[in-house]
Amino acid sequence: MTSLTPEYWVAQLAPNPGVNYAVTLWLTEAVPADQFHHWDQENSALRKALHEAAEDGDARRSQSLAGELYRLNANFVQKVLFLHARADEALTRESGLRSALRADKGVLGYALGCAAVHVLLQLTDERGVEQHIADWQTAAPELLGNTKCILQSCTAEEVAQWQDKHRVESNPIPPFEGMNSATSFRHITVLGHEATDALLPEEGKVMLDATLGGGGHSELLLRRGATVWGIDRDPTACAAAHHRLSAYGNRMHVITGCFGDVQELLHHEDVNGVDGIVADLGISSPQVDTPQRGFSFLSEGPLDMRMNPNSPRCAADIVNNASEEEIAEILYVYGEERAARAIARRIVQQRTISPITTTTQLAKIICSILPRRGKQHPATRSFQALRIAVNDELSQLEKLLKGGFALLRSGGRFAVITFHSLEDRAVKRFFEHVSKPELDRPEWPAPRPNPDYAARIITRKPITPGAEELANNPRSRSAKLRVLEKI
Repeated sequence: MTSLTPEYWVAQLAPNPGVNYAVTLWLTEAVPADQFHHWDQENSALRKALHEAAEDGDARRSQSLAGELYRLNANFVQKVLFLHARADEALTRESGLRSALRADKGVLGYALGCAAVHVLLQLTDERGVEQHIADWQTAAPELLGNTKCILQSCTAEEVAQWQDKHRVESNPIPPFEGMNSATSFRHITVLGHEATDALLPEEGKVMLDATLGGGGHSELLLRRGATVWGIDRDPTACAAAHHRLSAYGNRMHVITGCFGDVQELLHHEDVNGVDGIVADLGISSPQVDTPQRGFSFLSEGPLDMRMNPNSPRCAADIVNNASEEEIAEILYVYGEERAARAIARRIVQQRTISPITTTTQLAKIICSILPRRGKQHPATRSFQALRIAVNDELSQLEKLLKGGFALLRSGGRFAVITFHSLEDRAVKRFFEHVSKPELDRPEWPAPRPNPDYAARIITRKPITPGAEELANNPRSRSAKLRVLEKI
């Protein structure tokens, strides 16, 4: 399938206060029938429950259900984009549909491509959403005659922000970032050239990007001629990287999965060895900056924090169901939070009054224990701890280090970028262990050969971002790059 940059169009008319919708239409063939049926059942059940909660006047349950419905639909939209449809090119060429959308006075903007049509719609007359969609289908019956639809309400402010953004940007980015659109996943690559240079990529070499994200490190490796396998547990990231890097053809391979399972994932693809591995740990900017993902305390969002939206446990499950002792341990061990016990105690007290379901709710509870001092927000360490616990990050990192090192061929290099002391400590400890010819302990009469010795450390001191990178990307300030070579 030809890779295309989706076309977008913004109406000159600014949105007025009113009812606004983000409409997503996709061809039925884009999603297998069983997956659509599963989504359709969940969607209907949640809408029914939401209607009942609204009738009962249960505002808290209504908010919770609305968040679930949003996540369900957002995840399904990105799945549609990821699976693609056979009419990708037809969508971007369809002049009849384009004309109909631009002639519709209610359309505030649209994007075509990636197997779906996205439309920002405002109801300006007596026609309902269904009538608008019917008019578009009439203009392009072969294309939209057999489609499915997802509706998302959006505020006038959200519409205006999107319009302002896309009027001035010269590099098109498809809309509806809040809906997890596959190609909206934009992440600034940290220590990109330093990591690439350290791995020595060239034509004929096979590289693994264990944390694919937006595909920045992978693209740098591909430019140097290498073949790249990319892994990410976030389906949105995989879809974005697939879209961004499709021009490299069969030199780029995308796998949705957790990097802790790296050996199993690559063996399943008949890849038994690689010449280099890069792992950019931590959280990506699109995840932090999307309130619906629930990673940040700076804006209102569901208390989620899952890198893979399909994972069974979210942060709200821990906060509302774990014991006080377990919460305190998570905050202390993963966040190195000294006030862990006091925060855990206050969380348990508050959840007996009402469930804690949003990021700002939890942040306020933490701030009631820790008044703000200095630049760091009092909730920073606790949110980091919950995120690590939700995604089992340190355990998965240990598995990545062992499994990735086992996959490295002789002379292959392992580059890991960390962002906090827990990650860096684990990487440093593993690198030092496999690079020591001998082990020594106080109780031993003499040093003994290290059975795991098989590497040499390339970076005696970690590489950190330079002044230019820090100025362009302040979030890179805590990044550390360590590199190991298998011998």
